[in-house]
Amino acid sequence: MEKSTLKPAISLLTILTLLLLMPSVLATSFSSVSEPLQEHDSETEPIVTITISAAGDVTLGGCPASNSYRVFMNEFEANGNDHTFLFRNVRHIFLKDDLTIVNLEGTLTNETRHRGKSFNFRAPPHFAMSLSSSGIDIVSLANNHSGDFFDIGYDETIESLDSEGIASFGNKRNTILEVNGKKIGFFGFLTWADSRENRNNITAAIEDLKDRGADLIIAYFHWGIEKDYRPNSTQRNLGRLAIDNGADLVLGAHPHVIQGIEVYNGKNIVYSLANFSFGGNRRPFDMDSFIFQQTFTFENGVLLETNETSIIPIRTTSAITYNNYQPTPVYGRDAERISALIERLSGELNRGNARNDDAEQSNDSSESN
Repeated sequence: MEKSTLKPAISLLTILTLLLLMPSVLATSFSSVSEPLQEHDSETEPIVTITISAAGDVTLGGCPASNSYRVFMNEFEANGNDHTFLFRNVRHIFLKDDLTIVNLEGTLTNETRHRGKSFNFRAPPHFAMSLSSSGIDIVSLANNHSGDFFDIGYDETIESLDSEGIASFGNKRNTILEVNGKKIGFFGFLTWADSRENRNNITAAIEDLKDRGADLIIAYFHWGIEKDYRPNSTQRNLGRLAIDNGADLVLGAHPHVIQGIEVYNGKNIVYSLANFSFGGNRRPFDMDSFIFQQTFTFENGVLLETNETSIIPIRTTSAITYNNYQPTPVYGRDAERISALIERLSGELNRGNARNDDAEQSNDSSESN
């Protein structure tokens, strides 16, 4: 799957130049026949890079039983019913990468029957165009709102996404996309507890993707505690379990706020990407967010142990005092503040890892004496 494909054309001038040079090329070739020919490895593959952008919770529409749905639709209408409005300020970022992934926390359905919950999120199916027009390629449906309108709403959501060329995964639906000639596998689960069932689901999903030939595996979990800036033990245990079993990147959502990024065995666990375009709340108490980017490099078909990442600080609105659902990059003091928060929260996680590593090395040294 590629966002753009360029096919170089051979001009007439190039062909004429080659014909004119052919005699000298042939002479050179015949004059050096006594020299040994350099052997080339026909199996050598070119270096392949894949840049992935990941963002957090996207809730289109809102809860029809509350004011949030009406306010969202009014904002959409005020902007000319233009589906490019929501992600207009980040579209240029998503179009430059090789693949963009978000958590679609809600449904795209006309179904009105819903579960007996306080909040049930939906938008009309045509809002899938808001994703496809913005360079978003794949969404996770592994969250606590994708089933708000029962199976009919869940299935219609997938159909709506499919109609716009948006892939999806989650809840034991593992997906593989081909990007730049490499197979990228995706899986995700709603994981409130560090249970045997969740652990078995994770290991089974990774094995399934490996068996299907995935060159790179990405997990997207829905976990943690709302408004908590630090991951709990369930998040840390299951995130590490995924890495230990073969995941190359772990992403997370649900807390609605930023949590830190742990580097575990050379791979990243992005515990919470926070809200991104969140129709569930007109005035969320925290409108800070970020886009996480990572570039993976393959050489001779092997994924290199590099860790090339970048952070793009975001506010979930382009308005000053309220949420207009339009995530927007920030600069200056706001960018410094969000970057400092991520650095501080990540530092807490990774300093703990460093202390554990030092303790293990100390134990190894004492055992060898």
